[in-house]
Amino acid sequence: MRAKFEEKTYESYFNNELDKRSEIYFPLGQVQEGSLGFDSSSFSRNRRLWRKLGHPFWFRPHFHGLELRDIAYEMEQYLGVELDNVPEMKANLLFQYKRPEYITVSTGKEWSYWNEPYFRYNIYKEQQNLLMHIHNTFNSKVYVIYASPSTTDVNELVKVRKDILNYSNFKNAADLQGHKRNTYTQAGTHSVACSKPQKIENINILRFLENIKVDDNDKTENVNNREFIVQFSSKMREIVSEYPYLSESFNELNEYYSKIEQYRLFYSFLIMNNYRQLTGNQWLIKI
Repeated sequence: MRAKFEEKTYESYFNNELDKRSEIYFPLGQVQEGSLGFDSSSFSRNRRLWRKLGHPFWFRPHFHGLELRDIAYEMEQYLGVELDNVPEMKANLLFQYKRPEYITVSTGKEWSYWNEPYFRYNIYKEQQNLLMHIHNTFNSKVYVIYASPSTTDVNELVKVRKDILNYSNFKNAADLQGHKRNTYTQAGTHSVACSKPQKIENINILRFLENIKVDDNDKTENVNNREFIVQFSSKMREIVSEYPYLSESFNELNEYYSKIEQYRLFYSFLIMNNYRQLTGNQWLIKI
């Protein structure tokens, strides 16, 4: 049966706990989901609509709106100040959250590996191919990780929400290459990836994050946080734009912001926001 909670609920608890227990910068949570929400808004001259909103007019609406360029300028300044006050950024992280199925019957395809109830989530070919492309392009500069809880319903999820990292199963995307499913019985233990069974050890996520260091070769480049963001976003744009499965939709979403591309920092966040909309990947940064 499918776990009885929304993936978004798990993601929210996961991010809150990760924020408390590790040095992580949340570009999506702090910036994109809040400050960038304007892209779904519209400017209307419809008299009936404004009358319903309590602002009737005869010739012109009382609110003239803002040009996207004006917003971009202000956000460029704001983001620059914010990033200048953030410690040195060490690595980009991409989390792919998975809501598992909970298999309780012996007819489950992987039951023979466990002989007890177990969790299972699918590894989708197109999604995995993109994650591997990113992994191979950036190598050790980007960490791509699957995260899945070991809870079966929302009540259980709420009970462990303050310790959700210890109730989650973590796997490097690269370790799941060539497999269609990943299975596990509880958090903090190994999993068995299928269809060709392979035992894969779990990642201790906090220890893993603590051990991330800046490569000595990267230090000589003297890249500040602003350039760290811009360079990563630019490379991600290249990767996805060349990826057949998503390129058309990704390029169409990005076209809307082409007029403000000169605001490099703000534009970079917008590009990564579009990436998340299409893939569901959570972008975090180790500091």
